[in-house]
Parts: sequence; C-alpha cells; structure tokens
Amino acid sequence: MSQLDYFVSKYRNKIVILDTNILLVYLVGCIDLRLISSFKRTSSRFCEDDFEVLNQIFSKFKKFITTPNILTEVSNLGGQLNGDYKIKFFEILSRFIEQTPEQYVKSSDIAIDIDFIKFGITDRGILELSKDDYLIITDDFKLSAKCSNSLNYNHLRSTPKN
Repeated sequence: MSQLDYFVSKYRNKIVILDTNILLVYLVGCIDLRLISSFKRTSSRFCEDDFEVLNQIFSKFKKFITTPNILTEVSNLGGQLNGDYKIKFFEILSRFIEQTPEQYVKSSDIAIDIDFIKFGITDRGILELSKDDYLIITDDFKLSAKCSNSLNYNHLRSTPKN
C-alpha cells in the first residue's frame, strides 16, 4: 500500500487541513497553471505538474477545513500577484473561504505552548487542531515530522523540485 493509499483509507471521511504552501499553489494553479512556475512565491518549490497531483489528491478526500492563520498567510502571499492575476486570485480565495469551514485556536493558547517557538503561530495552530485526528497535507518537513497524521506532499511529487 502506498503512503497516499494509507492516508486515503484512514482519513477519507475525516477532516483534512491544507497547509499554507499547498493551498497557495492550488489557488495559483486555479488561475493559470503557467503562473505556478513564474510567481515568486511558488516558482522555487512547485511546477505545473504539482497542481494536477494536488487535484488528484484532493479528490480522494471529502472534508476540508482551514484556519484564520492559514488564510491570512495565503492572502498575504497571493496578494503579491499583480493586475488581473491578483483580482482572480482573490475571487478564487473568496470562493474557497465561502465553501471551507474555518476553525479557530486562540492565539494565546498557541503562544504558551513550548512548540510555539519552534513552529510559529500558523503551524502550531495546525498541530493543535490535528489532535482531533485530522489529516494535515503539507510540504513542511518539520511540521510533518512532528505528527503521524500528516502527509508530506514532497513524498508524493511526480516531479522533484529543489
């Protein structure tokens, strides 16, 4: 059984959290696949093929959630697009926000945890939520190494990107 098959069988009907970079590359790809390779926030780590792989992965799961911190990071990064791309990005992000439930962990609860220093507010919040047996899809090795319920996208990539 492949790593993806394992996570699909275990989490298909449970909740999935998309980490910032994964959500960003997906939303940028929704605008224009070629933009993934030219946008400064995705080009160094992702390529057009990644969008198709992510699309296939996402289709295997039923329930997604996000957090205010993930959405803030994605908004700030995507907001660096120019012109019509920026407008289209925020239209797509707006639809994603409307369709995806948002869960909140108080920043004060995150900040008092010892792992706050190591992970920061967004990833520490993801870790807190994932205690409820949610799957995390990330490209962050530090985050994925911290918990067994994370699927590191780098292990599934069709095209390695350095």
